Amino acid sequence: MQSHRVLSGFAFLVLLSGSWSGSAQAQSGQARPLAKGVLITIPSDLNPRDMFTLPMVPPDLDATKFEPKTVSNQDTLYGQSRRVILFRNNVWQYEISFVPLRQAKLKIPTGNDGVVERNIWYMLFRIRDIGETMTFDQVKQNPEFDHMVNELKVGEPLSSEEKKFLPRFTLEGWIPTAKAGVYQKVVYRDSVDPIVLAQIRQREDPNQVLLDMHEMSKAKIPVSKNDGDPGVWGVAIWEDVDPRLDYVSVYVKGLTNAFRLGQNANDPSKFKTLQLNFWRPGDTVNENADAIDFGIPLVDDARQQVLITERYDLPGPVIRGYFVNKDAKRDVLVVETDAQVNLKDFTSALTPTLDQGTLPPSVAQAFAESGITVDKAAAVTTTIPGRKWSLKQGENEYILVLEPQYWEPYSGGIRFIKSLDHFWIYR
Repeated sequence: MQSHRVLSGFAFLVLLSGSWSGSAQAQSGQARPLAKGVLITIPSDLNPRDMFTLPMVPPDLDATKFEPKTVSNQDTLYGQSRRVILFRNNVWQYEISFVPLRQAKLKIPTGNDGVVERNIWYMLFRIRDIGETMTFDQVKQNPEFDHMVNELKVGEPLSSEEKKFLPRFTLEGWIPTAKAGVYQKVVYRDSVDPIVLAQIRQREDPNQVLLDMHEMSKAKIPVSKNDGDPGVWGVAIWEDVDPRLDYVSVYVKGLTNAFRLGQNANDPSKFKTLQLNFWRPGDTVNENADAIDFGIPLVDDARQQVLITERYDLPGPVIRGYFVNKDAKRDVLVVETDAQVNLKDFTSALTPTLDQGTLPPSVAQAFAESGITVDKAAAVTTTIPGRKWSLKQGENEYILVLEPQYWEPYSGGIRFIKSLDHFWIYR
């Protein structure tokens, strides 16, 4: 049986019984301290891309295209609405620290005064407001392109009353089906169960106040004054989890107010979400004794790399289009679309077409969704085969680049290029 290493940016320490705490919010006595290294804190990830959209047609704007006689077409409502960049102000983020996933056999009362024993998955976490805020400072006269990093700054912290933590912890993983070699994705929403919560608290530390998701949504999270501030502690609970679950991710929403609008009116908005990845060889024998490691299994076999990429839904390479802004002397991101990398041979379905000097339909559609009219028959010039191309449309010039996100094809397999124990996505 192949052994696995775990890819993780943190050392994972075994949590000894009765060794956790961290908050001064206790009903009686002093909460016990955590062993060093057990509590994992996710670094801040405020990003300028959280502040603006790519060029887009505003949702529900029904503008009629026509040929005016006294002004250019681009000065009409239709023309002006084709490439709108929406900015937002005051993007904030809470700090989250957590103890990796645990399991426990708990006794749950039934309706006929009986008791049943059930296996519960849970994760203890701490939320702190450390004043992380990014604000839009200044937009120059041409906001269509002057929206990069130098236009943004870390702003003054918002008051705690201006923020609200509306948590949602979703646990996802894969289980085998009746068909050999075929797995099914399962999703578990966090639950609110006062009986389970009370037993978890008793098991961990009776002196530590733990809030469920409903209580968390009503809690006041004060701005932390220093690293020793306790924050607010909670617990995410999942019931009836299939014991065969192995490749596991926890998705946490509510830590930030960052979101991205859909390019089309009917597309839902996507919210910035923290993805925490765990590894557990799933089985049904003494399941609560199984260790759940923070991180993903790191393997050398190409087939196993593909499996891990699929199981953790790791974002693959994308084609990004940049407008060459000669006045600002910078390339401005205006288009982004999936590179359609085939995990069977690790090749992109788009790069051969681009190398042949033709714009793939999906890339042309991405330009159209960004309100940029590009002739589908426009010639594409290869700068670096399989990697970089240029495209001219009238007086405008665009650069297309194949860019990895978390992994890229390498020597007949996959090379992971970032730490994959956690990352931020929009979903």
